[in-house]
Amino acid sequence: MSRKPKITFKKIAGKVHLWLGIPTGLVVFIVAITGCLYCFQEEIGWLYDDYKTVEAQDQAFISPSEVHKIGEEAIPGKHIHSVIYGDKTDALEVVYYEAEPEFYHMVYLNPYNGDVIKVVNMEAGFFHFVLEGHIYLWMGEFGKTIVSYSTLIFLVILISGLILWWPRNRKAAKKRLKLSWTDRTKWKRRNYDLHNVLGFYASTIALLIAITGLVYAFSWFSEGLYGITGGESSPTFVWPQNVSATADKAELDAPAIDLIWQQMVKEYPDVSTIEMHYPVGEGYTVYAYMRYSEGTYWDTDSRYFDSRTLEEIVPGHIWGKLETASTADMIRRMNYDIHVGAIGGIAGKIIVFLSSLIVGSLPVTGITIWWGRRKKKTKKNTPSKSSSNSRKKAVSRTREKKPELV
Repeated sequence: MSRKPKITFKKIAGKVHLWLGIPTGLVVFIVAITGCLYCFQEEIGWLYDDYKTVEAQDQAFISPSEVHKIGEEAIPGKHIHSVIYGDKTDALEVVYYEAEPEFYHMVYLNPYNGDVIKVVNMEAGFFHFVLEGHIYLWMGEFGKTIVSYSTLIFLVILISGLILWWPRNRKAAKKRLKLSWTDRTKWKRRNYDLHNVLGFYASTIALLIAITGLVYAFSWFSEGLYGITGGESSPTFVWPQNVSATADKAELDAPAIDLIWQQMVKEYPDVSTIEMHYPVGEGYTVYAYMRYSEGTYWDTDSRYFDSRTLEEIVPGHIWGKLETASTADMIRRMNYDIHVGAIGGIAGKIIVFLSSLIVGSLPVTGITIWWGRRKKKTKKNTPSKSSSNSRKKAVSRTREKKPELV
């Protein structure tokens, strides 16, 4: 009586790793490679976006209300979302955004005289194409759903892969931490090592990328992670409304957004940019957004002012002043910067780039390993002509030796 093969935890992990990896392999490959390509889009953009800079002048910038008037003429009939002020050599960035139907353009203005430098369609170009593939697989909301659930499955694949990699002892661990190749090493072994060794080194960063990606994919994941880290506010941005009534409107010397902008310029003389958001309706606040450093988004201050009375309003979510943010708030604020590696500067982006490149290779090397083993099993189960002929000869010999019955 033959014994049934023993089912171990590693065997279960192997099955999970295989049967979840095969159907999601193509999605993981596309998301990882597009992530690589998008990683340095800001740095690459500055190499050819000369329209973003102007010659510094010894005069004041035009106000947000003046920008709004110019913007209405530049692209008539479209909602002006915000204007971004940089330093003396930066052009003003006027942001036009509408969710439905989607419309996303940028108009670059001379900050001193308001001349239009360039109008840019943010829904066109190479990096927009890359981003569409990364988030939507170029298939709209349906593609986004596929990416979201594939990322969730990829998290399970990563964990099961680490279980499979984990060695029995220190000696085995040393072998799995380096590519020990010689001239005689076959390509199958090289492929296996690329999957096994490089996959291990990329796994920690890949886990961080997957978890931070799931924050954007599922609201339940975002809120759950925020709660686990001790969050007590809300991780979801909501534009605060005015607390005053229409009748409470104060007599102001200038448009509310101009007065608030002037106040922010005085309070934040050393920030990288100040972005002034135009109220989305009569009952909404003026929203000012200050970035302390270029390239990251976690170290920012967001402040909201009643557009009728200029009273400052404290939001009920994490996107307020940096100094009031809790540990959980800080972790959630850093989510995007961790996802793209910006949290570690240029070195962090390089690490994320290389890790994403390795992740993109894993479905290729993994399916190659699976296909090779599958062919090997097929060969074992299919008897060759020589083996079948030898069996026939053995049977005939046995029949010759068998004594005849009397």
